[in-house]
Amino acid sequence: MKIKVATTSTSCLDYCSHSCDIDILRIKILIDYQEYIDGKTMKYDQFYQMFKKTPDFMPKTSQVSVGEMVVYFEKLSLQGYQKVFVTTLSSALSGTYNAIIQAGKMVSDKIDVHCYDTKTVCFCEGFFALEAYRLFAEGKSIEQVVKHLDFIKENNTIFFMTKKLTQLIKNGRLVGVKSFFGRLLRINPILQVQKDGKIALIKKTLSSHKAILAIISKIKEYTQNHDYQIHLIFTGNPELKNEFQQVLETQLGLKNLLQIPLTPVIGCHVGDSAIGVGIIRKPKFQK
Repeated sequence: MKIKVATTSTSCLDYCSHSCDIDILRIKILIDYQEYIDGKTMKYDQFYQMFKKTPDFMPKTSQVSVGEMVVYFEKLSLQGYQKVFVTTLSSALSGTYNAIIQAGKMVSDKIDVHCYDTKTVCFCEGFFALEAYRLFAEGKSIEQVVKHLDFIKENNTIFFMTKKLTQLIKNGRLVGVKSFFGRLLRINPILQVQKDGKIALIKKTLSSHKAILAIISKIKEYTQNHDYQIHLIFTGNPELKNEFQQVLETQLGLKNLLQIPLTPVIGCHVGDSAIGVGIIRKPKFQK
């Protein structure tokens, strides 16, 4: 059986060294009526510089279209693939998952499309694709792969802070906060990607340093009695990233962490001053 693994550009695999033959389905960015392709015609460093040049910079995003997916799947079929396994960012954050499901139905006579909603984003999302590729290379069945990914889905999260909440609230990707929007603009909130794939405000702090310490506390709580993998995520504020990195090292002893810049599509929603961690827990151990 010839199977192709694919994922969306929000997986951040463009910025992670790996040897897996994984296709990336690229979401688009709209800036002043001009369209850019995430990770291809718009790189993260180029994108975050735009925030510095334009204080009221408000880019938008455009999900992959059904038509694009139909063309992509038909191309895979012509290349001899019988199946394609696509991991996507959370369906609560984008319509991409539903677009792929719809496209898959339209090409069902040519190729078998399996679409997996990771309920997350960033490199946590990318980890699903890497694991799927590894297991398929070992000869595992789709059912076995899905079972493994379901465990990861129940045991990963993202804690982060951002100084710019305007976009997250405006586009509805941050739940339950519209009633105190004005007050939120004056705080440094701690946000979490939750099990349902939505982003929720879990704590409010008055400074970036206090926000960093709050994230440290959340990391300790989430990883208690677990082995885990952790990576640092960041946007366009190197000073904030460096401060966070130092605290991770002094408070938790975490050195030489994998550092993943957030793709421009994610930056459209969290701004250029976001930092955080993605955590993937391993099976629980006994003390």
